[in-house]
Amino acid sequence: MLDIQPSPTLPRFAFGKYDEVIMDAISYRINDFSDDGYVFVRTDGTGVAEGFTHAKLSQRVTDGNLEHRRDAFLPEHAKRRLKSPSDVLSDLTPKQHQKAKRPEALVRAFLEMEAAGKVKRTDKSIEAVLPQIQLRAGEILSIPSEGDIGKAGSKTMIVPKISASRLRKIVTAFSRDGMSALYSQNSNNRRSRRIGPDELELLAKTVRNFLIMEQPSIAQVVEDVEHAFIAANLQREEAFKKNGKGKGKSPLVTPSRETVRLEVRKLDPFEADIARFGLEQARKRNAPVGKSLDLTRPLERVEMDEWKVDLRAILSAAGIWSFLSDEEKTSLGFKKGKKARWWLTAAICSTTRCVVAMKLSRAPNKRSAMQTIDMIVRDKAVWADAVGALTPWNMSGTPELIVTDCGSAFIDFDTRVGATDLGISIEAAPAGMPEFRARIERLFGTMANNFAGRFTGRTFSNTVVKGDYDAGARTALTTEDLSEALIRWVVDIYHRRPHAGLDGETPLNCWNRLVNQYGVAPMPSVGLRRKALGTRLKRTVTKKGIKVLGIWYHSEALARWFIHNSSKEVRTRWYSEDIGAIAVELNGEWIEVPSVFEKYRGERAQTWLLALREIRASVAAQKSVDQMAIFKAMTRIKEINANAMARQGLVVDDYSAKRIKSLEDTLLIGFEVDEMPCDTSTQLTTDGLGLELSTATTANQHRALPATAALNIKAPPAEEPDDDWSLEEK
Repeated sequence: MLDIQPSPTLPRFAFGKYDEVIMDAISYRINDFSDDGYVFVRTDGTGVAEGFTHAKLSQRVTDGNLEHRRDAFLPEHAKRRLKSPSDVLSDLTPKQHQKAKRPEALVRAFLEMEAAGKVKRTDKSIEAVLPQIQLRAGEILSIPSEGDIGKAGSKTMIVPKISASRLRKIVTAFSRDGMSALYSQNSNNRRSRRIGPDELELLAKTVRNFLIMEQPSIAQVVEDVEHAFIAANLQREEAFKKNGKGKGKSPLVTPSRETVRLEVRKLDPFEADIARFGLEQARKRNAPVGKSLDLTRPLERVEMDEWKVDLRAILSAAGIWSFLSDEEKTSLGFKKGKKARWWLTAAICSTTRCVVAMKLSRAPNKRSAMQTIDMIVRDKAVWADAVGALTPWNMSGTPELIVTDCGSAFIDFDTRVGATDLGISIEAAPAGMPEFRARIERLFGTMANNFAGRFTGRTFSNTVVKGDYDAGARTALTTEDLSEALIRWVVDIYHRRPHAGLDGETPLNCWNRLVNQYGVAPMPSVGLRRKALGTRLKRTVTKKGIKVLGIWYHSEALARWFIHNSSKEVRTRWYSEDIGAIAVELNGEWIEVPSVFEKYRGERAQTWLLALREIRASVAAQKSVDQMAIFKAMTRIKEINANAMARQGLVVDDYSAKRIKSLEDTLLIGFEVDEMPCDTSTQLTTDGLGLELSTATTANQHRALPATAALNIKAPPAEEPDDDWSLEEK
C-alpha cells in the first residue's frame, strides 16, 4: 500500500548494550554485532544466541514487530520505572492525568518566572513569589484541553496550593526525570526519617550558610548546624521551665554529620557556584566554552519550530501572483483586505542538517506538533515518490532529543506525554534566545530566500484528474501544490546542496555516511504510536463491537469483556494513519482491537473519508452499502488521485475528538455499512445474546456458504481448532 512503501536504501539500526529489543513478545538484549547485523540473547537466560541481519531487522520494523526500549537495563532507569505508575504514560486514567496536571502547571509557572529572572531555586526566593506562581498555574489549568470538551462554560479558576520547599523538590525532580516525575509526585510513599519537620526546617535554614561568598567548607557548615540545634534546644528548655512541666516542646534531634553533608549535596550546583563564586565564574565552571554542540550520531538532537509562510510574497517573487484568478486566490486562503497565513512546522536533524519532518497548518497547535513528531519517526518515501522526487527521503527513526521553542503547541501537556511515551526526550529552549535553536532558524531563513524558485514557470491552472471520481470544481492549486514545491525543494535541492555547516558535505551524504557508521533507533511500533499520538475517544461497546467513523471494531477479548461488564463505556485511542485497529482499555489494560473487515487494515482515514463522500454521492438512495462497493471506491480513489492524496499528507489533519464527532453527525448520518467480515473471525448471532465465536463446526459452515453470501470475497481457509466451543452470555 502507498502509505507503507519502504525506501530503497536499507537502514542500519543502532542498539546499545543496555537497550531492550522485543520481537515476537520475546525480550532480547545485545550480545555482539558486526557489519552484517546483531547477535541477541534472551533476557531471561533461556535459549541460545540468535543472529539477525540488518535486512531482517528492517523488515520487522516495517511490519511493526519490533519494539526498542533505549537504556531499559540501566540501573537508574530501572529505579525510575519503579517509581513511575506506568511504562506508557498515555495508558493512565484521566484522573491520574488530571492529578499530574497540577504539579505540571506549577512547574511551568515556576520555569517561566525563572526564565524571566524573577525567582531562583531556593525556598526563600520561591516563598517571596509563591502567590504569583500559584496564580499563573491557575491560569494554565483554566485553559481547556481536548479532553475537557463539554466542560467549557465554567469560568472558575482553580489556584493550586503548595509550599515553597515542595515546589522546589518537584521542579528538581522534573528537571531530572521529565514528565514521569509529575506522576510519581502523586505517590504517598515516603521514607520515614528519624528527624521531624522542626528539625528539617532548622536544618534547611542553616545549610544555606554554605551559599555565601566566604566559601565555607562542609565541616564548617556541620559546626553551624550543631550550634544552631544547641541554641534551639536551650530556648526550648527555657520555655519548658517557664511554662511548667508538660507544657514545653521536646528537644530537637541533632542531625548527623552525614545527614548535613547530604543536604549540602542536594543544593543546586550551579546556584551554589553563583552564590560562592559569582555569576561569571559559575558560567565558566559549568558551561562549555569555545565550541558548539558536540554531536556525532544521526537524530541525536532534532530541532523543531514553526515558520509563518508568507505565501503572497513567495508568489509575487516568482512572478505568479498576477496570473492567479480570484477563485484560485480564495482557494489558497486569501481574502480581500486580509493576509493568508500558513504555518510550517518543521524538524531538522542537528547532526546532518537533514529535514526529517514538515507539516502545514493554518494555525499551529498541538495536533501540528504531534503529527510532526509522527512524521519524524516514519519512512517518508511515500511523500517523495508522490511528487516524483529524484532523491529518496529516507531520513527516519526515533530521535534521542527534540528541542523546541516555548510555543504553546510544543509545551502542551499531551505533546510532551506523547513524545515521552515514544522514548523521546523533549525540552524547550529558553524563550527569546533563538541561538539555542540555530539550525532550524537558519533553515527557515534559507527557505525564505531560496524557496520561491520552485514556483517559477508554474501557472497553477491544473485541475485534479477526474476519471470516474467527480471532484467538482475543485482545483489542484491550494495546499497540494505548496506541499509539492516544499518536498521537491527539500529533497532534490536542499539535501543535495553542499552545506557550510558540514564543511561542504551535502546533508544527504552526511546522513548516509553517519547512518552506516552509527545507525539510527528504529521507529516505534504502530501500536505504541496509536496510544501515544492517537485521538482520545470514549465509546460505548455494543454486541457488534465499537464503531468509529462508520467502521466496526471487534475481537474475542472485547466480546468476553462485553458479556461480563455492566458498564459498556470504554476509553479508546484512534490513529488516523492506520484505521484498521484501535486501542481499547479493558479493566485497566490496553488491548488492540482490529476492524471487523480486514481490508481496512493499513489504510489512512483520509482515503476512507474520500471514498465515503464518493459513495454517498453515487448511491444516495440506498440505505446500506456492502463492503465490495466501499473497497472498489477506495481502490479507485487511490489509483486516480494517489499523488494528490500523498501531497496533501503534509497538511495537518484535524482528527480531534470534536471533529470526529462532527463527521459522524454529518457525513455518516443515515449511512450504514454492511460489515459482514470475510474471515468469519467473529459472527453476529440472531438470538440477541452477543457474539458467537468461530468453532470448527461454524468455520466449516461458513466456508460452505455460496459466494453471494460472502459478498463475492473468498476468505482464506481457517485453521481447525482442537475442539468446538462457543461463548454465550450467562
